[in-house]
Amino acid sequence: MKNLLKIPLYLLLIALGFFVVTFTVYFFNLDMKATAMLAPLLEKWYDRLERKQYI
Repeated sequence: MKNLLKIPLYLLLIALGFFVVTFTVYFFNLDMKATAMLAPLLEKWYDRLERKQYI
């Protein structure tokens, strides 16, 4: 019987942890800050790729 009570508790803790993480990302706009920090590195890499241009 104790195992049946632990499962919902673990699920609740996982859901609460997920909510805290996603709310923190949303509140501080961390996704766009990470994008702005990574964009120059990704652009350098993308510009170095060889392209096959057919006209």
